[in-house]
Amino acid sequence: MSGSEARPRLAVLTPRFPLPLNKGDRLRIYHQLAVLHERFEVDLHCLSFRAVDTSEIATLQQRCSTLTVHRLNIAKAAFRMTWSLFSRRPFQVLLFTERSLVRKIRLAIMEKSPDVLLAQMVRTAEYVKDLDAVPHILDIMDTLHAGAEREAERAPWWKRPILREEGRRLLRYEHRMPHYFDACTIISEQDRALLPHPDRSEVHIVPNGVDAAFFSPSIDIQPIETPPARFDVAFCGNLGYAPNIVAARFLCEDVAPCFEQMVGRPLKVLICGAQPAPAVKALSGRHVKVIGNVADIRSAYLAAPIFIAPMLVNTGLQNKLLEAMSLERACITTPRALAALGCDVGDAVATAEDAASFAQGIRLLLDDPVRCQTMGKAASNIVQERFTWQAASVTLVALLKKHAQAPQNT
Repeated sequence: MSGSEARPRLAVLTPRFPLPLNKGDRLRIYHQLAVLHERFEVDLHCLSFRAVDTSEIATLQQRCSTLTVHRLNIAKAAFRMTWSLFSRRPFQVLLFTERSLVRKIRLAIMEKSPDVLLAQMVRTAEYVKDLDAVPHILDIMDTLHAGAEREAERAPWWKRPILREEGRRLLRYEHRMPHYFDACTIISEQDRALLPHPDRSEVHIVPNGVDAAFFSPSIDIQPIETPPARFDVAFCGNLGYAPNIVAARFLCEDVAPCFEQMVGRPLKVLICGAQPAPAVKALSGRHVKVIGNVADIRSAYLAAPIFIAPMLVNTGLQNKLLEAMSLERACITTPRALAALGCDVGDAVATAEDAASFAQGIRLLLDDPVRCQTMGKAASNIVQERFTWQAASVTLVALLKKHAQAPQNT
């Protein structure tokens, strides 16, 4: 688009600074910004509990016209959580909503006279839900109440009441919030079907994507350990995130013993990702290696012929699955996680629902390297065709342009 063409002005509000790319919401908005900045003048507003490094700011400034970081006060957040039992709002909404910042953020947004506004996640809703001076769109991303309820089923006993209460609060909140916004988006049809809002069919699906140029099988990348055959399966993700903790434990405590009983030898497992929780670190042993941050996460995906994503808790589209598919890994995941792709992948990805079926799926793939390669190539082709960030963001761009107040040149 030439510089002489007027572009609509887009304000974006995020609950966290998009860097580092160690969480799904950060990854999503980081890559969406690259697409959006080609079509809009983007004023990015980020909430943050931490001081942001100047190098991170410089990196993100390449994806927006202006950037403002709004610091959240940890002490005030702790005070809000102390009194959370006297509120009906979800705990995570209370955590991120600092009343003294609401007016400041609204004034900062309106100072640039945006044509449309995009708020990411319900955590930002209180800041802009009634900012009627500009069309505002909420990216719900996932049905968080369903995730909290499923997490409660597998959480330690002391954590279950908290998660169930959060699930109830989120259910009410997700029912109300769409009324305040001109439009809403969500990652998958599966999540949309779980929304408690009566007009959920009007929520737009904006899937996640993959940086296919980065996660390309044609790039020469050394596996995290050589030879790659040292590991049978790999699992990657943010290892401090509850659904990933559940998945890692299920893999090591349920699937691996089942595989050993079935095959007669231990399953060699690599678990890799940022911020491993103590429960994940405790899984490390003779046949399980747990690694935290690595210089290049692609090296972990390539360290085993099979990528396994036994996602038992959440429902959303899994970035980790798309990245593994893009790198031509043979993948096994749950039907729920596969359904979130929203398309027929044929035999490109295998599914399993319990420890025995996961173990059997791993055994069959290890016994058939040709099938592993065929599945991987088919999976990578699907990503290239449907899940680049440009393709995944088409609906979002069209929706924002539709609601932008300024005339648009296309």
